[in-house]
Amino acid sequence: MYPYSRPYNVPGAIPGGLDFSEIMRRVYLWLAAGLAVTFGVAFIISQTTPTLLSNPVVTIVALVAYLVLGFGFYPLIQRVSLGVGALLYLAFTAVFGVMISSIFLVYSINTIWSAFLATATMFAAMSIIGYFTKLDLSRFGSILFMALIGIILASIVNFFVASSALYWILTYAIVLVFAGLTAYDTQWIRKNAASVAGVGTADVGGRIALIGGFRLFLDFINLFLALLRIFGGSRG
Repeated sequence: MYPYSRPYNVPGAIPGGLDFSEIMRRVYLWLAAGLAVTFGVAFIISQTTPTLLSNPVVTIVALVAYLVLGFGFYPLIQRVSLGVGALLYLAFTAVFGVMISSIFLVYSINTIWSAFLATATMFAAMSIIGYFTKLDLSRFGSILFMALIGIILASIVNFFVASSALYWILTYAIVLVFAGLTAYDTQWIRKNAASVAGVGTADVGGRIALIGGFRLFLDFINLFLALLRIFGGSRG
C-alpha cells in the first residue's frame, strides 16, 4: 500500500515552484481533507443507509475499489494531472469511509472520539519526531514494511483460526508499526519537500504534497482503527 520510498527527482530543475513551508502545509491540508471525507462518509452511511453495509455486493465493490485506488495511486500520480490525482485521493478516502462506516454502529461516539484524540496525540508526537530527528529513519523502512506484511499475513490466518490472543497481539503490533511509519513517512516527506522546494514548477511540489498526504492518511487511519479496538466500548 505504501509508495516506493525513493527520493523524488526533478530532472532539469529550474528556479521556481513552491517553497518548502507551502509544500508541508499542503501535506497536512490533504491529510485533514482525507480524514474529513472518510469520517464524513462513514457517519452519513451509518445514519442513513446502515443496511448497505450488510450487502455483500457493496462490500466486494468497495474492497476492489479500495485495492485498485490504493495500490494504483502512486504510479498514477506520476502520470496524470495533479487535479486528477486529487480526485483519485478523495475517491480513495471516500471508499475507505464506506468500508469503516460500521464503527458508528459498533462503538459509542464517546469511544470513537476518545480513540481519535489518542490517535491524534500519538500521530502528532511521532510526526514531530520524524520531522526533527537527525537519525536516518530510512534504515528502518524495510523492517517496518516487513512487519506490516507479517501482520497482514497473520491477520489472514487469524480470520480462519479466530484466536483472541493473536487478535490482540496483532492489534498492538499495528499500533507500533504505524507509529513507526508515521515518523518514517514524515521524514520522507520533509526530505523530498526540501529536495524540490523552489525548483521545477508548482506542479512538482503539489505532487509531493499529495503523495505525502496520502501516506500520512494511511498511517493515521490505521493507527486510529487499532486504537479503537483497544479502547473497545461496544454499544452491544
